[in-house]
Amino acid sequence: MKLSVVSRTGATQVTDEKYEVTGTLSPDVTGDYLPDGIYNGKMSYSHAVGVFFIWWNGIATWYISGIKGGMPGPHWCRTAPTIEGQYGPLGGATGIATVTEI
Repeated sequence: MKLSVVSRTGATQVTDEKYEVTGTLSPDVTGDYLPDGIYNGKMSYSHAVGVFFIWWNGIATWYISGIKGGMPGPHWCRTAPTIEGQYGPLGGATGIATVTEI
C-alpha cells in the first residue's frame, strides 16, 4: 500500500517505504518507522508506537532522535546520503542502531 504524505510546504510525496531499527539500544528505539512527511528535502519517519524519528539534517547526516530537527538527550547519527545502515550513539545513547528497509 502506498501512502501519500504532505510536507510542510504542501508538496505531496507518495511512498510505501518503511524502515526497521534494530540493535541492543538504550533508550529502546527499536521497531518499525513509518513515513512522517518531508523534512529538509527528504522523507522523515516516525516510530510506529513511540516518540522517535529518523530524519535528515539537510546537509550530510541522518539522525534517530526524540525531536525532529533536534538532538537533546540520547540520539544516533549516520553521516551518509542514504538512510539504511549503522548509526552511532551520542548524547548518552548506547548501542549501534541499524536501519533497514522492510
